[in-house]
This record gives sequence, structure tokens and C-alpha cells, in this order.
Amino acid sequence: MARDGLRETAGGIDRGNGIALKAGWSSAWVAIVLAVALASLPAAAIVNLAAQDGGTATQLRATVLSSTPSVLGASGGRGLVPSEASPVPGVGWEALSHASNGLSPPDVQIAVGPDHVVEAVNSALGIYTKLGAFVTNTNLSSLFSSGSDPVGDPRILYDAFSGRWFVSAGAFSRGQVLVAVSKTGDPAGNWSTYQVPAAPTSSCLDQPILGVGTWNLIVSVNAYSSCTSPPYTFEGSQYWVLNKTDLVAGVANPATWASIRNTVQFSVHPVRMESPSPIQYMVSTLWDPANPVSVILQSFAVTGSPPGTVQVTVSDHQMAATAQLPPPAPQRGSFYNLDTGDFRIVDALWSRGLLWLSFNDQCRTTFSRTACARLIELDTGADAIVQDFWVSSSLRDYFYPGLALDGYGNLAVVVGVSSSNDYPGLLVTGRLRDDPHGEFQPPVPVKAGSGAEESSCSSSSNRCRYGDYFGASPDPTDPTRVWLAGQFARGTSAGWGTYILPARIKAMLTVNYAVDSGAPSPNGPMLHYVRNGTAVAAQVGPTHATFLADPGTSWQIDSSFMSSSGDARYLVRAADEENLHGVANRSIVLSVAYQLEYPVSVDVTSGGSVAYASNSTTGIVESGKNGTFFVFPGNVVTLTARPSSLLYVFAGWSGDLTGSAASQSVTVGGSQSIVARFAPNWAFLAAMGTVGAMAAATLAVFLRRGRRKGKLAAVEPGRPPSPPPVGPFP
Repeated sequence: MARDGLRETAGGIDRGNGIALKAGWSSAWVAIVLAVALASLPAAAIVNLAAQDGGTATQLRATVLSSTPSVLGASGGRGLVPSEASPVPGVGWEALSHASNGLSPPDVQIAVGPDHVVEAVNSALGIYTKLGAFVTNTNLSSLFSSGSDPVGDPRILYDAFSGRWFVSAGAFSRGQVLVAVSKTGDPAGNWSTYQVPAAPTSSCLDQPILGVGTWNLIVSVNAYSSCTSPPYTFEGSQYWVLNKTDLVAGVANPATWASIRNTVQFSVHPVRMESPSPIQYMVSTLWDPANPVSVILQSFAVTGSPPGTVQVTVSDHQMAATAQLPPPAPQRGSFYNLDTGDFRIVDALWSRGLLWLSFNDQCRTTFSRTACARLIELDTGADAIVQDFWVSSSLRDYFYPGLALDGYGNLAVVVGVSSSNDYPGLLVTGRLRDDPHGEFQPPVPVKAGSGAEESSCSSSSNRCRYGDYFGASPDPTDPTRVWLAGQFARGTSAGWGTYILPARIKAMLTVNYAVDSGAPSPNGPMLHYVRNGTAVAAQVGPTHATFLADPGTSWQIDSSFMSSSGDARYLVRAADEENLHGVANRSIVLSVAYQLEYPVSVDVTSGGSVAYASNSTTGIVESGKNGTFFVFPGNVVTLTARPSSLLYVFAGWSGDLTGSAASQSVTVGGSQSIVARFAPNWAFLAAMGTVGAMAAATLAVFLRRGRRKGKLAAVEPGRPPSPPPVGPFP
């Protein structure tokens, strides 16, 4: 509620001179209608919003593995206009608004369970189905039975491990943090409520932050001397560790461990724990008390659970670049700028050994200075920063980044966005788990503002409250989906609005093909991939186009394809063969080179065959067959006609080759259709006929003679020869 000495009111802002946070800081509030803004920009500028950032991070420490801000595909793909973009927003809806309670800013949060989406704002809960149907609206004062005491700065989480909902809020007049735990998995049902600390205090416990882990609930605050009366002296940061089992069981006095108040640490942020871990984490940017900058990220590892021993181990990490206060953000149609906050952590989550966090920062180019979103990934096993980069634009201000990981470790980011040409709105971006360090997908507009935001403004500072943070959540029943929520502007009379939407992170396969000679064919190779669980085949063209694949699935591009007319074939170059397939665990920008080949069709009549040979292929087309082979332009093909026996002779070539020579060479400059003609060998057949007639006559004579001799020599079997004749002799 009271952030850096600012008191949230329905009608304006009171600012004191806080010790830790000074009134002169340049923080502002922004507004944007993304639809209007993006429609007025060249397409390349839309894609490259995040690439136009404020400078390059300097690697300050060996454990920082990457620190260069980049838009996905910037290497070789900068300026490409994707035909499809990720994250893919689902159907969203306008949720709680300024009219619900009149407090500014809304402090938007969201949590998602198996059946419900719950939004928390100052100072109400809105419960919806996942289709956006309104279920109920609960005032935080009613939930906590706080009566007329002001309640605000809400946080909400759904804990998939216990199946319960957790809500925290500040009770500013009592100097306590209120905690509620649902008694069942139904957020519209009954809740158990608690006060932290158990007894009221005289301090202002500002901006309580909630984290729920395997064993504990942690809530942290910044303590001030007062929420309403100057000088708003900073008394230190403090956090409490509560036994989660006691809370879920509804124990009246749950076991609790309290830290001391630390005036050096500011805004220690419990991390949203999204997978089981015996260690629970917190993070904080370490502020320089003499200068509002930060170069150190602190991580806190919390082990143990009350009433047992609780131990907190703090590690310092050198950030890749100095964090600075973001500038105010101009908004269309208003004298007032938007307060973009400061560089305290605005969101943090942990899953399977990796911790992501975000905060507002300042980005500079030669000609601009904008508010931007800073993202850092920390490997808690190695206790080292993995990557550290900005999501930014030289044309617009980005602020209050909310983070969500899907079930496969892919990151979604929702940010507010504004400029002097745009009303405040929302956009989303993201990155796949295995994307190169520092790369993210082009921002996608999801909600445009419809007017300036002037719900709570100060004429002396020329700015309006906004934020202070946005919300994001995984979906416990759909590992491919995350949920995002944030503030958008609706104009002075309407006040702020909030918007909830689901989104899915996809692998962006941005591909085209090129040919080594001649104009590319209007049709190209087919890309085979999986989208939304269904196998898809899409044609790749000569111009880059983006196709969205399910993360972790396989994709493949055809190694060859025919032109639409069939008069040419395109064969992938050997050097690109390894690029024709992969797994969609990262987005890519790919250009595949193909070599042009022309078909040579040889039709062989009966009676022979044709052997062909070039420097790229050899083969034989058999008698009575048609064969087609492919040859690179300019190659020479030698065709040799061979009769199948002496009964046939080669009769000549026809089609695109003429002549009677049995062996000829052709220089291929286009598709070829050739006929090899064979005919009976009549001379041979005639000669064979004469020889046959003579042989037949000779055989006939021989057979006649043989018959006569046979008659003289023949005797009747088993009978002796006749005796010589007896009688007078002539």
C-alpha cells in the first residue's frame, strides 16, 4: 500500500520523505493502447520492439553466463516479420476494475487451480471459471473480517501440493499481515485466517509478499514508522516463516519463526515455489543507501520448519549491469506520466533448480531512456546467475513484469506498456527452456488501453500511480498453459481495468528456402511438425514465415521437392542436410539452400536399353520402360543405346534429342524428354531366313535318304532272315 512513502488513496497521493526511498526518484506511470500503437508502426518495428533496448549489459563476473539482451532470432533474423507469433494468447476477459473499490493502483495478482481462476486487487478477490464466467466477488475486508480497517497489497497463490489457496494482505492500521488459507480446494468456500505477527504493531508493514513452499509459508514486509504520517521512516525489512502443515490443518496458532528487522536489506521477496524442494528461496536487489542503484542480487535459502530450527543462508551475486531507477512513462492523451516503480523484485519463481526473477529497470540508447523489464535466471544448485537481460524498446516503456513457467520450463512474461502515442496496455513475450541465453520471443500485444490512466495522480510530481505489480500463474491441470493478468487504462472517468488471459509458449520455427540458381519455385518443401498435439504439414516458401510447434516435439523439412509444373526438382545442399530436422525445444530462424536439378526422361521402346551417365548419376533404362533421372544445370549426360539382341537394331532418337548415333551427349539446360527407338533387325532376320531355308532343304534330303536305307535294313523283330531263293537261275 504505502510504497516508498506513497499512500494509496482514492483521490490522490501523499508522499513523505522516506529514508530508504527518496521523494526525488524519477519513477513514473505509463499508458498504452497497443493495438493503436502497433498499427501505426512498420511491421519490422513491431517484431523488433524488444531488440531496441537501452544498451548492452556488461559481463561483470564469470558466473554470469549470458548478459546480452536480444530478441529471438536477432542473429540472422533481425527485422523478420513472423506470420505467427508466440506466446499464443487464448481467450481472455476484462476482470475486476476501479469501480470495484476505488483504490489505486490495483496491485493485480492471479492464481489458478484445477477449476478456477482467482484475481486479487486492492481490495477484492474475483473468482472465475477457466472460461471466464464470473463466480463471485469477495471483499478482502470481509474475507479477513477486518471491519473498517484498510486492507490492501494483496497476494494470492494456489498450492498444487496441498490443493489449497493462500491469500495475504496488509492490515495497515494494525501493523500486521493478514493470511488466509482455504479449507478446501474451492476458493468460494470457507477460509481460515491468521495475523502475522500474532499481535498488532505500531509499524506500517508495507507491501507484504507471499511465498508458499513444500514445508512453509513465508511472508515478508518493509516496515515503516507510519503508513499515513510523515516522515515514513524505514525501519527495516522483516519476514516470517510459518509451518504450512499447521496452516492447512487450520491450527489456531501455527508454529512461526520471525527474522529480525534488517535496515540494510530492502524488500526481500519470497519466491513462488512451483516444484517440491526442501529449500525455500527469497531474493532481493541490494540497494546502495547513498545512491539509488543496485549491482548485487541477494538470494536467501531457507531450510527447516518451525517449531524446529530455521536457517537462512544469504548469497550475493554480481549482476551483469547496474540496476537503476526507471524513468516515468508518458501516456497518450494525458499531462501525467505513469509511475514505473523502482528496481525492487516484482516477481520471482522457482522450479526444478532454476529461479527466475524480474524487476523494473532503466534502459538507455544514444537517443532514448525508457523503463524496461529486467529478467535474471539463477541456478540455485550452482548458486550462480545463468543469464541476465532486458526486455525493452526504444519506442515504448515496459514495466511491472509478471512471470510464469509452464510445465516444461518455458517462460512467459506479461508487462505493461505505454508511450506518448499509446494508452497503457499489456503485451506478453516468452522464451523456450533451451533458447539461447538472453533471447526472447517478439512481444505480442494482448490488451490495448482505451484512454489515459488518471485514477490517482499528483500535479506536483506530474505522475499517476500504476501497478504496483502484475500477476502470473501456471495451470495445474494443463502443463502447456499459463495464465497472466495485468492492468490497462480505460480513461479518466472509468479508471483502471484488469485483464486475464491464458497463453501458451510455442517454438517459433521461422524458415524459408533459397535456390542456387534461377528463380525459386512458387511451391517449396514441406515442413512437418506438431501443433496442439496434431501433426501438421505446411509449405515453406522463399520468404521467411513462422510456424508454431509444440515444445519438445520433432520437426522435419523435405530434402527435395518438385516444381509445381514438374519441370524441375530441388535437392537440398549437402551442407544443409543436418538442418532439415530437429526438436522444437527452442525457436529457430532457418534458411535452407536447395540445388536446382532438371529431369531427364528417357522412354525406351521394346528391343533395347539405354545407359546414362553424368558426373552426378549413372543408370540404365530397360527395354519397354520409361526412366527419369535428375541432372544439375550445365551438366553433360551421355546416353548410349544398346539393342537387347541381334534381333534388334537402334533406330534413332526423338523428342529433345535427334540423330541415329547410338551414343550421344546432351548438355542439360532444362527438362529433357527423349525417346530411344529400337526396330527389328530385318537384314539379320532375312539372312537368318535364307540360311534356314537351305538348312531345311538339306535336312529334307537327308531324311529321305535315311528312310530308304532304313527300309532295306529293317527286319521283323524275333524272326530269322529268309533263306536264299531256290530255283533255276537265269
